[in-house]
Amino acid sequence: MAKVAVVKTTPKTIFDDVARVMDLADYDRCISKDVETTVKLNLSWSKLYPACSTNPYILDGLLRKLIADGFDRHSIQAVENETVVTNIYAGVKNNNWYPVMRKHGIRFLPLINATYVDVELPKETLVLERIFGEVIAPKEIFGTNIIHLPTVKTHGHTMMTGALKDSFGLYLTKNRHLAHLKIHKVLVDLLLLQKTISHSEFVLTDGTVMGDGAGPRTMVPKIGNILIASNDMVAADAVQTRLMGIDQSSVHKLRIASELGLGVANPDDIEIAGDFESWSDLPNFHLSPGKSPVITWNRGFLRFPGMETLLFRSPLMWLPTQLSGLYHDGIWLPLFGKKYVRWFLEETEWGALWQSYSS
Repeated sequence: MAKVAVVKTTPKTIFDDVARVMDLADYDRCISKDVETTVKLNLSWSKLYPACSTNPYILDGLLRKLIADGFDRHSIQAVENETVVTNIYAGVKNNNWYPVMRKHGIRFLPLINATYVDVELPKETLVLERIFGEVIAPKEIFGTNIIHLPTVKTHGHTMMTGALKDSFGLYLTKNRHLAHLKIHKVLVDLLLLQKTISHSEFVLTDGTVMGDGAGPRTMVPKIGNILIASNDMVAADAVQTRLMGIDQSSVHKLRIASELGLGVANPDDIEIAGDFESWSDLPNFHLSPGKSPVITWNRGFLRFPGMETLLFRSPLMWLPTQLSGLYHDGIWLPLFGKKYVRWFLEETEWGALWQSYSS
């Protein structure tokens, strides 16, 4: 039986609620003070966009709880990677993570500076080694507690992001776009990889503001006021599908991971703790995953023989990268997204709390 804690929250009670949801999920039974702790941030866009990336108040709440419970701040590291369409340093600045890390005195490791080494897994991967020709991970996170901080949002490739999807940026480098056509199996392989190298794993999922539509960037944000926590990555994501109103059978990574014994996806085997009595008592926020033109184009072209090599394994790689940047940063954000950023910052209490970190 897996345990997933789900609690309601508000901007005024967020820090108490983060502590409460972690305690309800029995985080102290798996996260050890005797080893280092790695906090995996979630960066989906270098720019601020609501529900897109880890919120500073979630990172702040997590660090407050860990340090108050006796974790040595010098043994905590925050990490994040970058992709061909994101910049890690711009992302850390624009998402207000720097002030939180400075406040608590923890170190930050950009994974572009990490040392990736080979990993020998206990079983053969489903697709990971075939796609990338190797199984690697940053040696700086070996033997650590790994805590993920994803947001509740839709995704054009995986239906949803969450604990499993947050591992994408932890173990794969800039060429992770090669995994998109086999993304569900890749995420299961990465879960196996994480279980192999980590001391323990935990997820604190932020549903304060949720992303609906063509995620993980071009979304319509919605207030959710929900937090999820668990040491079972699969169970946490299964509960998230329930909250999002997504048919779990369409999220293939959950079924595959469950069948391989890497976590629990069956609602009958998940204990719900916190502010809701059972699986059926959980709210449904009616989120509808969609695909942006960039993701539609990406998946469509990759189905033609030879296209992956032509576009993603050749000097022509700059072309889809530039087109993605042009669409997201140059067209969609100024024409459609800015109004949601203004709404978040000027009309919501979560936005006011977010801005309090800017100083």
